[in-house]
Amino acid sequence: MFVDIGASSEEEAKSFGIEVGDPIVPICPFEVMPNPKMLMAKAWDNRAGCYIALKVLEQIQRESHPNTVFCGAIVQEEVGLRGAVTLAHKISPDIAFALDVGVAGDTPGMNHKEGHTKLGAGPLLSFYDSSMIPHLNLRDFVIDTAKEHGIPYQADVMPGGGTDAGKIHMAHNGVPSMVIGVAARYIHSHVSMVNRDDLDHTVKLLVELIKRLDEDNVNQIKGMDRRKPITR
Repeated sequence: MFVDIGASSEEEAKSFGIEVGDPIVPICPFEVMPNPKMLMAKAWDNRAGCYIALKVLEQIQRESHPNTVFCGAIVQEEVGLRGAVTLAHKISPDIAFALDVGVAGDTPGMNHKEGHTKLGAGPLLSFYDSSMIPHLNLRDFVIDTAKEHGIPYQADVMPGGGTDAGKIHMAHNGVPSMVIGVAARYIHSHVSMVNRDDLDHTVKLLVELIKRLDEDNVNQIKGMDRRKPITR
């Protein structure tokens, strides 16, 4: 990216208070589009995950559930999933969900082979990425929960990228993990777009999962109790 600051020399640039290594932030105010369900902002990847986590924390305060819930806004995902390593070892979770975005296949100019997910069609459930394949018992538990509560969802695959779950699922003796997110257009740019319904449905799904993930179901997901099927 070439950024013209109007300086004619290195000395003049320094006189502006600018040094090598200074961060530059593109300006893109949050905007509700003419279709009010379409939301535009910079860095939905991964502001969307932070928003979802905060709304889940807000809602589960009003719900009865059996868990201690931790949320972390993890740093340096794009350069080696580094924050995920620290968080997983600090908390040592029984179950983990990484909240992220996926590339929307309905971005203008893309074809079906490049992506099939759509804005407004429900949360993305990641079935595969380059850092992990989700724990199959947990994946099935999430799908069953979505179906039971009428929450639409989309199966997502991302062979060219990874998420924080790629490190979390290998922590300690292994942590059943899954990536849940929303489709976004123009990720990794200073303008991106998501759908409000997808955000709301993702929050609802996570709240219902937290309510259902009691000790018995967690043990069954982990394969520690084979006496009975997972509670539907």
